[in-house]
Amino acid sequence: MITKWLKAAVVGALALHAQAGFTQAYPSKPIKLVVPFAAGGPADIMARWLGHRLSASLGQPVIVDNKGGAGGLIGAQAVVTSPPDGYTLLFSSVGAIAIAPYIADKVSYNPDRDLIPVVRFATAPTVLVTASTSPFKSLADLVAYAKSNPGKVTFASAGVGTTTQLGTELLKKEAGVDMVHVPYRGAAPALTDVVGGSTNIMFADAPVVLPFVKSGKLKALAIGTPARAAALADVPTTAEAGYKGVLVSTWYGILAPAKTPRDVVQKVNAAVNAILASPEAKTFAAEQGVQLNGGTPEEFGTFIHGEATRWTTLAKAIGVRLE
Repeated sequence: MITKWLKAAVVGALALHAQAGFTQAYPSKPIKLVVPFAAGGPADIMARWLGHRLSASLGQPVIVDNKGGAGGLIGAQAVVTSPPDGYTLLFSSVGAIAIAPYIADKVSYNPDRDLIPVVRFATAPTVLVTASTSPFKSLADLVAYAKSNPGKVTFASAGVGTTTQLGTELLKKEAGVDMVHVPYRGAAPALTDVVGGSTNIMFADAPVVLPFVKSGKLKALAIGTPARAAALADVPTTAEAGYKGVLVSTWYGILAPAKTPRDVVQKVNAAVNAILASPEAKTFAAEQGVQLNGGTPEEFGTFIHGEATRWTTLAKAIGVRLE
C-alpha cells in the first residue's frame, strides 16, 4: 500500500513538474503576430519592428502575418479562433478592437469576451495628406474647394470604422462639407492611390505618412493633435486651422485569444515593456512620430473600454456602419 502510494505521489509530482516546465518553457516554437491590415501600413511597420525585438527577447521567431479586410475584423477573427496558447497574438489598432465590432451589421466575435488585452504599444497622431501634385496647399484650400464642389473630393481610409475614416468624418461634420469615402484594406494601398492622385486626401497615421512627406510625394495639410508634432514641426494642427474638434490619433497594442494562460500574457507583457523602455525604442518613436505606451494588461483593458465608448458614440452619431 505504501509502495503504491509512493509511486502515485511520484507520478503526480512528475506530472506537475512537467506541466510547470511546459508553462515556464514558453515560448518553445515560433509565435505568429497577426496584423489585421495590409502590409506596409503603420500597424505593419510597428509590428515588424516589435516582432524582431520580441524574437530576440523571447528566444523564438516572431512571424508577422497580415490578414487585412473588413476594418480589421478578418484578422481579429483569425486570432479569436486560434488556440489560446500564446502562439497566435493580435497586433491591432483601435479599429478592430474598439470600433468595428460595435458598428458592424454582422460580427463573429466580441472583443470583451473573446480577446485578452496584453499590452498597449504606441499611439500615433494622424496627418491629413494630399498628393504633391494636388492643388490644395492648406486645409483652408481643401475646405473652400469642398464647399464649392460638394461630393467632388474623395478621401481614402484604411477601412470602414477605422480612425483614418473617422478623422475625415469629423472634419466633414465640423467644416460642413460633403466628401466621398473610399475604403481600402489597409493604409498602404490607400496611400498609394493618394500619392497617385486617384483619391484626393487621407487622414493617415504618422509612421506611414512620414516617408512620403519627407520624399516630397505627399503634402501634409494638418495634423490632428492639440499641439504640433516634433517629427512634422512645420505642419499646423487642425485647431490652428480653425477646427478644434478634429482631434484624432490611433493606438496600437497586442491582444491574445481568451483563456490564454495568465503567465503567458504576463511574459509577453514584460518583454514588450522592457523593449519600450530601451533607448532603441525611444529612437524609433522619434523617427516614426509616435508616443510609446506600455503598462499592465489591466490598464490596457480599461483603456480599451473607454476608447470603445468614445469612438462608437462618434461613429453612430455620424452614421458610420460596417456592412
